[in-house]
Amino acid sequence: MTELLALIAAALKLPPVSIEPGTSMKNTPAWDSLAHMELIIGIEERYRVVLDADEIADMTSVASIIGQLAKRGLVDDAA
Repeated sequence: MTELLALIAAALKLPPVSIEPGTSMKNTPAWDSLAHMELIIGIEERYRVVLDADEIADMTSVASIIGQLAKRGLVDDAA
């Protein structure tokens, strides 16, 4: 899980300690559309998956990213 949080922090260009399950597009100005696509690319490369449009659209918070990856068995959903 720490690796995923670090990946998210890097894509958003934020310190890892500022990333928590409640971090989202709504409350994080750095999480704009460009950062979102960088994040998605990073997730796809790291976890060797291809996310579909619905999954990408749903990944608007750290909690939702964890949930989507947990459905695939790629991360533990306990944040």
